[in-house]
Amino acid sequence: MLFIFLLPGFTFAQDKLSLEQCRKLALQHNQKVQIARESKSAATSLRKAAFTQFFPDFSFTGDYTHMAKKLNIFSQDGFLPVIPYTAISGGSLDISKLTANDIVINPITHMPVLDANGNPVFQHYAYLPKSAGVIDLTNIYLFNVGVTQPVFTGGKILNLYKTAKYTENIAKANETLESTELISKVDENYYRVISLKEKVRLAEQYKALVSKLIIDLQNYQQEGIIISNDLLKARVRENEADLALLKAQNGLTLSQMALCQSIGLSLDSKPELTDTALEIPLILETKDFVQAGLSQRSELSILQNNVNIAKANVNIMYSRFLPDVGVTGNFLIANPDMYHGFTQDFNNDWNVSLVCHIPLFHWGERFHTLSAARHQKTSSELKLQETKEMITLQVRQAINQYNESLSKIQLTNRSLQQAEENLKVTNDNFAEGTLKATDVLEAQLLWQKAVSENIDARIEALQNKTNLKKVTGDLSRDIQ
Repeated sequence: MLFIFLLPGFTFAQDKLSLEQCRKLALQHNQKVQIARESKSAATSLRKAAFTQFFPDFSFTGDYTHMAKKLNIFSQDGFLPVIPYTAISGGSLDISKLTANDIVINPITHMPVLDANGNPVFQHYAYLPKSAGVIDLTNIYLFNVGVTQPVFTGGKILNLYKTAKYTENIAKANETLESTELISKVDENYYRVISLKEKVRLAEQYKALVSKLIIDLQNYQQEGIIISNDLLKARVRENEADLALLKAQNGLTLSQMALCQSIGLSLDSKPELTDTALEIPLILETKDFVQAGLSQRSELSILQNNVNIAKANVNIMYSRFLPDVGVTGNFLIANPDMYHGFTQDFNNDWNVSLVCHIPLFHWGERFHTLSAARHQKTSSELKLQETKEMITLQVRQAINQYNESLSKIQLTNRSLQQAEENLKVTNDNFAEGTLKATDVLEAQLLWQKAVSENIDARIEALQNKTNLKKVTGDLSRDIQ
């Protein structure tokens, strides 16, 4: 159903598919690529979330509390001495300024009368009942709108954002890597189908040659020119041709199923492939393939971003030694009104705070985590360097394989020309009676082998070309 949606009017048995169409179908069908694509989208969302940490954070808090008992600031009834304001000096009581009208004087000693606590006994006291200290907090309402803005965090937020960005880059590179692996597999299956179709055609041609020779030999036998043994040898060769044709047909069926499976078609589908030309450029294009591989490979992009993440982690571990500074602001509405005697009314207030957190002592824990982060960074850098060396070797090997396959094409072309000429001369000489049937059979076999090797060489060159584009990163550019 997926394929019908993408290509309206497609009929599995009749429509044609190019290599490019197979690639697109595979990318849309393959679950690993879809998983990698979803992972990339998730990493993008996390990167956007990390960016929001640079901005202030707004919050609202609403609270309602019901208390079963009322509060009282006094434990019992009390009395407050009445003190003239002239006796207050510097915010405290000056006893020397009190007169007999203010305190009780001992008539004998003419000194102030003191209570058990050593305080003078006043002439007048104000009664302060316990009930006056009752505060009604039965129902408490509190609403607060606050904002928090980090000012300095030692680089924590910046490096966390960088880490999220590098993680997103890794997810993108991983999607490209999965797509490249898939396209390489599709190309291999596509070329295998083409190869086996050529092998089926070759087997049919070879069988036709042997069958024609058998007809000629039957005529010669009837005329008494040859013996039956020559005809039997030809029939044995015909049986071998039948077996070779059967193997080629079975191989073609399996290869078509593998291709259909990789692009999301029914295994019974047999679409016709259009890119059947096996022409290969014999001269390798001028290009710095090693440099291309080192600059375009998704594996190196992943490892480089891992190194960047490790560096950001070192900075985060270092920032834990530095103070964190932030500004907070709040606007609140409360009931009871604490600014007017805890009356049952709403009132509001606002505040601004500057907060600074400085780490002092941590038993060396931060030193150890910083050391671990530095070791992880070094490990990531070494792994990146090792992979660069391996990719350089891989690219040079792919270049050699492609060049060898081009040379093999040239050699098999010459062998094919010689085999065709040999078959023609052998047939002519056989018709003139100067050669035996076994010579014709041998010439036919040599021709069949030469054609088969030429097909293999061209398919191998196509596959090696795909592999070269894969190891240099060019294949990923083809699917973007």
